[in-house]
Amino acid sequence: MIKNFFKTAFRFFRKNKLMTAISVLSLAIGISATLVIFLLLQHDYSFDKHVKNKDRIFRIVTNGAFKNAGTLVPLMRTIEAEFTGIETVVPLLKSPDRRIKIPQEQSDDFSLFSNESKIVLTNSQYFDLYPHIWLAGSASVLNEANNIVLTHTDLHRYFPNTNPHDALGKTVMFSDSIALQVAGIVQEMKQNSDFKYASFISTASIPANKSLHQVFQWDTWSNYSDSYQCLVLLSPGTTAQSIEAELPVLLAKHKEINKEWDKFNLQPLSDVHFNRNFNYTATKPETLRNLVLIAVFLLSLGVINFINLSTAQSIERAKEIGVRKTLGSSKNRLRLQFLTETFIITFVATILSILLLPILMRAFGDFMPPDFTLQKHTIIGLILFLLTQLLLVTLMAGFYPAWVLTGYSPLTALKNTISSNNNLSRSAWVRKALTIFQFVLAQVFLICVLLVVKQIQFATNKDLGFQKEAIVNFYIPGNYRNADRGLLVKNKLQQIPEIKAVSFGNQSPAFSGMMTTNIKHQGSGGEEELSIDVRNGDENYLDVYNIPLVAGRNVRLLDSTSEVLINEKALELLQFKTAEDALGQTIATGSKTIVGVMKNFDIASAHHAIRPVMYEGTKDGYVMHIALNPTQPETWRTALAKSKTAFASVFPDDEFNYTFLDETIGSFYQQEQKLSKLLRWAVSLSVLIAGLGLFGLATFTANQRTKEIGIRKVLGASVGQIAILLLKNLLFLVGIACLIAFPIAWYMMDNWLNDFAYRTTISWWIFAVSAMGLLTIATLVLLSRTIFAAKANPVDSLRDE
Repeated sequence: MIKNFFKTAFRFFRKNKLMTAISVLSLAIGISATLVIFLLLQHDYSFDKHVKNKDRIFRIVTNGAFKNAGTLVPLMRTIEAEFTGIETVVPLLKSPDRRIKIPQEQSDDFSLFSNESKIVLTNSQYFDLYPHIWLAGSASVLNEANNIVLTHTDLHRYFPNTNPHDALGKTVMFSDSIALQVAGIVQEMKQNSDFKYASFISTASIPANKSLHQVFQWDTWSNYSDSYQCLVLLSPGTTAQSIEAELPVLLAKHKEINKEWDKFNLQPLSDVHFNRNFNYTATKPETLRNLVLIAVFLLSLGVINFINLSTAQSIERAKEIGVRKTLGSSKNRLRLQFLTETFIITFVATILSILLLPILMRAFGDFMPPDFTLQKHTIIGLILFLLTQLLLVTLMAGFYPAWVLTGYSPLTALKNTISSNNNLSRSAWVRKALTIFQFVLAQVFLICVLLVVKQIQFATNKDLGFQKEAIVNFYIPGNYRNADRGLLVKNKLQQIPEIKAVSFGNQSPAFSGMMTTNIKHQGSGGEEELSIDVRNGDENYLDVYNIPLVAGRNVRLLDSTSEVLINEKALELLQFKTAEDALGQTIATGSKTIVGVMKNFDIASAHHAIRPVMYEGTKDGYVMHIALNPTQPETWRTALAKSKTAFASVFPDDEFNYTFLDETIGSFYQQEQKLSKLLRWAVSLSVLIAGLGLFGLATFTANQRTKEIGIRKVLGASVGQIAILLLKNLLFLVGIACLIAFPIAWYMMDNWLNDFAYRTTISWWIFAVSAMGLLTIATLVLLSRTIFAAKANPVDSLRDE
C-alpha cells in the first residue's frame, strides 16, 4: 500500500512540476527560518545550565535609582566576613586597563596585548562555582597576591610553544607596572556562560598594590560600577529575600544610606542572560519571542501556499478521487495517500532548507553571538527537531487539502459537475482568506521596516544640543593614572593646525553608558542627597562640543575653588527658579561653586529624556576630545596622522585607537538597526513566498480558464483586457490585505515608538508607499503569467482533445 502511495505521489509531482516546485521552495524557506531560530534558542538557553547548584547562585545587583549589575567593592568583603547563610562569595572585578605585557627573555623588549577584555580579578572560590580542568597548579593560588591563572589558549598566545608546567613562575606585567606570576593553567570552559573568562588575577593583589587599591575603589562605599560584580552561593534553606532584608542593616553600619540609591537585590543566575536592566548586552526575551514569531509566520506562509495550491488543484483531481472511491478506496485510505504526498514534499523541503541555512544565517546574523557555530550543537538535537517539525508541517499542510479532496461524491466527480460541490466553494473562500493573510503579514512587515528606518533617521539626525560631526575621541592608556601624560598629548595636539580645539577630561556629552554621582544640596526641605549625571574636564570642553551657556561663564582651572557648570534641567533638580539664581551657589556640601548654566543637551539615546548634568572643571582625565574642521574633511586624514604621531611620542608601546563621535551615537541604535535588518529580510522572504503562491494561483486560474480566454480573443478581446480579467480578483485580495494591515501595523509601531522619549510621527505616506509597493510587486508577479496566457493562440485552447 505504501509503495503504491509513493508511486502515485511521484506520478502527480511529475505531471505538476511547477506547482510542486513552488510548494517545496515556499516550505523550505519557512523551515530554514525555524531551524535558525531553533539553533539560536538552543544557544541562548544553554547559558549556565551546566552549573552545579545553579538554583542557589545569585548575583548581587544595585536596583536603586540607577540600576547596575555591580555593587560596592567593600560590601563584597563585608558580606564574606559578617554574613551567615552564604556559603561562597565570588568577586568578579574587571579592570579598565586591559593591557598585558610579556617580558622577553634575555632582552628588555616585551610583547604587548592591548585589548584583553576577558581578564577578571577573583578568588579561588570562583572555581568552586565553575570547575575547570587544571593542567598545572590549583585554585588555591588565587588566595595569594600577585598570582595569575591563564587558560590554555592565553598561555599559547603569551608564551608560544610552552607547556603548562613550564609556564609556572613566568612573569606577566599587568597595568604597566604590576608583575604577576603565572601560578596555574586551566582548560577553557567549553559550556556557555555569562561569567566565562580567559585569565584570572587574584583579588589579594589589590590591597598589595596601591594603584589597584585606588582603581578598584577597595575602601570606597559610594562608587557603583557594573565592572565590580559579585556572585554568592546561598546555604541550603536560605532564601534570597532573607539576604536582601539583611543587606540594608549591614550597609548602615558602614555608611549613611541613601534610600533611593542604596538598594540591592539578589538576581538569580538564570535571569542574568536575559535581563537588560543589569546587562546592556543581554538577550531580551522579547527579542527571542519576536524571532520565533517571524520564523513561525514565514513557515505559515509556506504552509498556506501548499494548502492554496493543493485545494486549487482539487478540480483536476476530482475524477481520480471518484474512480478510486468507485473501486473501493475509503476516505481514510485516500487521506493517507494525500498526507503521504504532503510528507514527501515536506521532506524534500527540509533537505532543501538545510542547503538554504547559510543564507538564512545571514538574515539572523546580527542576533547571533560572535562565537556562534553549528558545531556546538548536537546532531541528535537537530535531527529530533527536524523530524518533529517534519511531522507537524505534514499534518498542518496536508490535513485540510486531504479533507477537501476526499469530500467529493464519486457520482458528482464522474459526471463532471464538481464545480457545484459545496467543498469546492468552501475551499475557494479558504484560499482567499489565506491569500489575504499572507499579504497582511507582508504589508505589516513592510510598514514596520519603513517606520523603524524613519525613527532611526529621526533619532540620529535630531539636534542633540552639541556638535557631534567632525569630533574624534580616544582613550589615554592607564586611565586616570596617566593623566599627567595625557596632558602632554593634549599640548602636542594643540600645536596641530588642522585641529580646531582639544579638550581633556572624561567622557563625551553622550556615550554608551551612564556616569552619575551623589551630591548633597541644601534645598527647601533641608539638606538632600541627589543623583546627577556628571562630566568633567578642562575649560576647552564647551568649545570642542559647541555647547552654549545661557548664563554665567565657563570654568577656570586656575581658580582655587572647584567650579562647576550645570545644565538647564539641573535647575529643576536643585530647585533654582532661574539660571541667574544658580550662579555663585554651592552644592555638594559647599565644595563646588556654580559659575555657569549650560543649554540642555542629550547624554543618551532618544529612548531617554534630557537629564540633569553637572560639568566639573579638572585637569585629570582619560579621554581626549578633538574637534576637526567640519567644512574641510580633506584635512581630517592629515590631522589624524599627526595625532597618531603625537600619541606615539608619549605612549610608544600602545596603539592609537580613535572613534568618531557621530559613529558612537549611531551605535546607540544597534538594536533598532538589527530590527530593521531583520524586518527587511522578513519582508523579502514573506513577499517572495506570497509571490510564489500568487504566481501559482495565477497559473492555475489561467489554466482553468483557457477555453474562456480563447473564446474572448476570438470575439475581439485585447491582451490587456484579458490580463485585467485575470488580475482583478487576485489584486482585489491584495488590496483587502493592505486595508487590514494598516491598523495592525499602526498599533504595533505606536507601541514600539512609546519606548522612545523622542519619537517620529507615523506619517500617512508610509502606508500609501507600502501599499503601492506591495500592489506593484503583486501586479508584476501576476502579469508575468497572465500576459503569457492572454497571448496564447486561441486555436490551441479551443481545439477538442
